[in-house]
Amino acid sequence: MTAPTAEFASLVYGSSGVSLDDPAEAFHEASRLYPDVAPGRLTALRELARNPELQRTVARSSRTHDHRPGIDLSSTRLGRARLHEAISARRSRAPSTPAQLSRVRLSALLEAAYRSSGGRRPVPSGGALYPLELYVAALAVEGVDPGVYHYHPFRHRLERLRGLERAEVAAALVDPQLAENAAALLVVTAMFWRSRFKYGLRGYRFALLEAGHVMQNAVLAAAAMRLPALPLGGFYDCKLDELVGGDGLEEASLYALLLGGRA
Repeated sequence: MTAPTAEFASLVYGSSGVSLDDPAEAFHEASRLYPDVAPGRLTALRELARNPELQRTVARSSRTHDHRPGIDLSSTRLGRARLHEAISARRSRAPSTPAQLSRVRLSALLEAAYRSSGGRRPVPSGGALYPLELYVAALAVEGVDPGVYHYHPFRHRLERLRGLERAEVAAALVDPQLAENAAALLVVTAMFWRSRFKYGLRGYRFALLEAGHVMQNAVLAAAAMRLPALPLGGFYDCKLDELVGGDGLEEASLYALLLGGRA
């Protein structure tokens, strides 16, 4: 006899259904598009169309820390893995033993995830506004001192923000033991206003979607290089924001990727 499929909605909402003040429902409704709502963003669209300086600003959307010490990364090929092989090999797995992550492989992964080339990046982005920032919490990376680094997508460079202890990474994760064998933690944050100035609340949805695109690029690159990689949503937002320097409002953590090295 086949077991019936569980009706999870009743477990989430209870017998009375979705409450009138459910925050997820309220946000989803607020970010919907309707024919009589879309024109409300025309002011921003007109300003973008007529203002060359604003267009140049959009084209270079990223934090930069050029005044800080940093590490220039080399442009690196992923290798000869075919796309279907990388897709088939992709598994979410934490590193089981300590191993150093080579800088060459970290460089290749960052390049595949979000490097800018000719003003575009290797992911779909609503309006090509690129609201995301990438950070690397380096714990055991070849030639990279332990620390928190911002990824410069235009110069393909790691910009050192500060030093780092492994215990700080562990404290930011719901499962702190995951940090024990980690070589690095890649953190994806969003500067929501970059999308919202054009798309309103819809821009928040676009930032979340883009974070998923970036993460898929990163995990496929990891699979091609046979690196253990574990996408993480189980983190304490405030602690991870603090780790990379986000304030949780203008810039907030969305996603993280635990990386190991190859023995």
